Amino acid sequence: MTTRRNPLSSSPALVVGVDAGGTTTRALVTTLTGERRGEARSGGANPNTHGPERAAEQLTEAIGTALDRSGTGAREAVAATIVGLAGVSGLREEAVRARMDRAMTKAGLTPSAVRFIGDDVVAFASGTPERDGTILIAGTGAIATRIEGRRRARSADGMGWLIGDEGSAFWIGHQAARETARQLGIGGELSPLARSIAKRVIPGQRPNGPDHLPEEHARNFARTLTAGPPIALAEFAPLVTEAHHQGDAAAQVIVNAAAGHLAQSVHQVRVPGERSPVVLAGGVLARSAPVRQSLTHKLTLGTASPVLGAGCTAGGAAWVAALWAGADEHDARLHTAFTVPT
Repeated sequence: MTTRRNPLSSSPALVVGVDAGGTTTRALVTTLTGERRGEARSGGANPNTHGPERAAEQLTEAIGTALDRSGTGAREAVAATIVGLAGVSGLREEAVRARMDRAMTKAGLTPSAVRFIGDDVVAFASGTPERDGTILIAGTGAIATRIEGRRRARSADGMGWLIGDEGSAFWIGHQAARETARQLGIGGELSPLARSIAKRVIPGQRPNGPDHLPEEHARNFARTLTAGPPIALAEFAPLVTEAHHQGDAAAQVIVNAAAGHLAQSVHQVRVPGERSPVVLAGGVLARSAPVRQSLTHKLTLGTASPVLGAGCTAGGAAWVAALWAGADEHDARLHTAFTVPT
């Protein structure tokens, strides 16, 4: 594919990398050597979750602002753009793709010089310059994807909170809520994990008197949770990490089980004995050292596969854009320049 840089532009050639997730969209403008010129954020841009209109608006805002911050002539100097899009499958619908193209035009880009790929492909590229391997994303949801030639090959889980996403922040929070309800129903002293969650959900409430049985206290806890959005249970995941540090037995069980589910998803998309890299991304793996350490141990048992952390995901997208514009994929220093976290 050819790029579309204006030959009359006096600015050095630029590339745009975008990580458009379900919660946040990050846009980054760099030179072909990875020098950062402009960055911006906006809301989530998954067209399957937010609808194509809202998703397009968020893309225009993030990309347009990043270009505005990159100086005079930035738009004319753009050689290639990569958008790593959560819900990229939605672009199979002609109307959705047309709306995304209009968003690019409104931001000041030429649609023919913009390529949409999966956000998981971008996350993989942020962690390694290799063409093949596996990306595991564990945030609010969880999915493992096999990457071949910097393209999706197959995936495991990513089924949503109702029937899947095992090992995700939602899954961890759900297990913690169940354990809290169990302890409340029994009565007596709560563990550090159950105490922290009960305090957040039903602060100050304690069963008192013969008419206030422990099981009613547990049901009140459950009713309070049920009144809110189910996905909000993901907010309990950091409390599990904190309780794990305090030696809470239930938290340790949840952490080990979460790591086991995530490892299973990775193994589902890999060949036994495979030694290509595994890149870990998402809030759970970035912020929960207990889950990350347990998972890494499970993934490296009997194999020499490198397990790597994701870098700057928008930088990973910009690096792929630079490759499209002619950069050397074998230059490890160049990859680092694009993907070093900020």
